[in-house]
Amino acid sequence: MSWANYHSHCTFCDGRSTMEDFVKFAIAKGFRKYGFSSHAPLPFYTRWTMNAEDYPDYESEFYRLKRKYAGQIDLYLGLEVDYILNCTDAKRDFFTDKKFDYLIGSIHYLDKLSNGDFWSIDGGFREFDNGMTELFGGDIRKATKRFFEVSTAMIEKGGFDIVGHVDKITYHGQKYRDFDPTEKWFVDLEAELLQLVKEKGLMLEINTKSLREHGITYPHQNFYRMIKDMQIPVMVNSDCHYPTNVMESFEFTYKMLHAIGFRTMPQLFDDGWKPVEFDEYGLKF
Repeated sequence: MSWANYHSHCTFCDGRSTMEDFVKFAIAKGFRKYGFSSHAPLPFYTRWTMNAEDYPDYESEFYRLKRKYAGQIDLYLGLEVDYILNCTDAKRDFFTDKKFDYLIGSIHYLDKLSNGDFWSIDGGFREFDNGMTELFGGDIRKATKRFFEVSTAMIEKGGFDIVGHVDKITYHGQKYRDFDPTEKWFVDLEAELLQLVKEKGLMLEINTKSLREHGITYPHQNFYRMIKDMQIPVMVNSDCHYPTNVMESFEFTYKMLHAIGFRTMPQLFDDGWKPVEFDEYGLKF
C-alpha cells in the first residue's frame, strides 16, 4: 500500500520549504508518486506565485531530484494554473511552449476591485469580506454564483488536466449566515459544474488542505456521493505548503471515499493516467 499527491507547493512559490524537503517527507510517509504544482506565474506581480524568470530553475531542480530519487519515488512536473476571466488561463503562451506531466486549473481571483486589484477569494477574511461588499453588496449568494460562473468559464476554456479545489468559495463563504452548501441554490450550482467536469473528461481533486482545521474538503464532502454517481474520476491531494502536510487527512478521506463506493483513483504512469485501486490504507500499486 502506498500514497500519491499531485498538488504541492515549494519555495518556488508560496511553499515553505525546498523541493527536496518535500520529496524526503513523501518518501518517509510511503509515497509512491509525488507531483510538484507550484503556483504558475501571472501576468502581474504577486508574492505567492512563481516568477516567470524562475521557471528554468524550477524545471532544472525537478529533474535533478527525479534522477537522484529514481527507484525510491516517481516524481512529476506540473503547475497550478490560475484562471482569471479575460486576463489569464492555461492556454496562454507561457504554458503551451513547455512540457508538463500535468496542469491543475484553479481559481483564486475573481473580478477587479475599484483599486484595480483582483478580488482574492483565498486570502484573509477581511480582504474577502471587503471585496464581497464592494462587488456584490455583501451578498454571499451573488458572490458564490459569480464564482461558479467563472469556474464554468475556466472548465470550458480548458488546457489543464485536473480541476483544483472546485468550490473554494466555501472557505470563507461558510462564515456567512446566508451560505449553506446543503441548500438547493448551492447544490444546483455545484451539480451543474460537476456535470461540466464530467462532460469535459477532466479529473477532480479532493483537496484535503482545510479538513483538519475547518472541517471541509474541496469539493465539500456533501458532494462525494453525487460525484460517485456521475462517475467522475477523483484523486486525493493535500495542496501542501509544508512538508509535514504531504498527506494531510489522507487516511480519513480515503476511508470516507471508499465507504461511499469509490474504488479507484487515476494515477500517472509513463504511458498516461490509469485507474489504481485503493482502500482506507492507501493505493494498491
